[in-house]
Amino acid sequence: MPEMQSFMGVNEGNGGIIGKLLHYSTSNILIPKNTFVQLGKAFNLPKVKPARESKSSAYRYATTALKERVVTKDLSGTHIYRIYCRDNKQDTSAVICRELVKETMNAATNSYKKLANIAFKRETEEMYYDNLADDADVNAEDYCQQALTLFEKFRNCYNSDHVDSVVQYLLDKMQAVKINIHGNLYFIPSTHLPLLNVLEDYIEALSKNNINDGNVSSNSMFVADDEKQREKMAAEFYMNYRRDIEAYKERIQHFIDSGCDSAAVIERWLKKIEALKLKKATYEQVLKRQLDDLDRDFALLQMQSQELSVRAGKNQIKMPLAA
Repeated sequence: MPEMQSFMGVNEGNGGIIGKLLHYSTSNILIPKNTFVQLGKAFNLPKVKPARESKSSAYRYATTALKERVVTKDLSGTHIYRIYCRDNKQDTSAVICRELVKETMNAATNSYKKLANIAFKRETEEMYYDNLADDADVNAEDYCQQALTLFEKFRNCYNSDHVDSVVQYLLDKMQAVKINIHGNLYFIPSTHLPLLNVLEDYIEALSKNNINDGNVSSNSMFVADDEKQREKMAAEFYMNYRRDIEAYKERIQHFIDSGCDSAAVIERWLKKIEALKLKKATYEQVLKRQLDDLDRDFALLQMQSQELSVRAGKNQIKMPLAA
């Protein structure tokens, strides 16, 4: 597994480059929804908010964020408790319910006590609590009220998952390759550096509007155009490309097996396959070599897509993928 330091960084004026390495973090970001959308529009981004969001997600985020470690002392010694929510088995889709629990940390076996139910009613999009238990060390209602406060915050703000969905969309537009080390480290080919500049300015603006504590930042460095660096980037490309092909093949086969005939779904996936093909062409140009080791695997993916193409024709979809 390579370390970031193993890639050669150069200054912009020091000769040829093949692209940039970008590292970014949106750790623990929370940003008002209106502000987030306005920033996206100000930067003229092709995507300004998540494709999907729901009040039930806000409930899940709120109850997940509700956690605390409590330490008390008395004549018998020091007592340590963990307060958090855990799932119940869902008997109905109308209500989502989690238990607020108190876990007592013991030397051998921990003990658990239910303090309350914290639930979400899908029809009314209402969050509520009930079945409060008395406890000498913990005020269950205080924690339930905290959950309601967190729910309002998550309902009106976007968090790291939402922000990452927009950032990842931009990385896909830049045909980024994820470097196989821990964290959000990507190689951006030189053809997309103007959009990368926009992304870095956008992340800086997000940081200034973050209402939570957390590291929201980005850093990038140029990668030299020499054989050593091209070889490294080619290896990273192959690992990413192979994963993408396998994931796409699995997904397309699922559509075939399930008899999917949704025009929107088929068109979207045909376009994703075409984008994968164009990405390979871009990297062949940037890395100055033919990247044909996975052509056979891609050909199998194209064969699968032809069956979807037949469905696309039946649903009058304009074909984005050449035969």
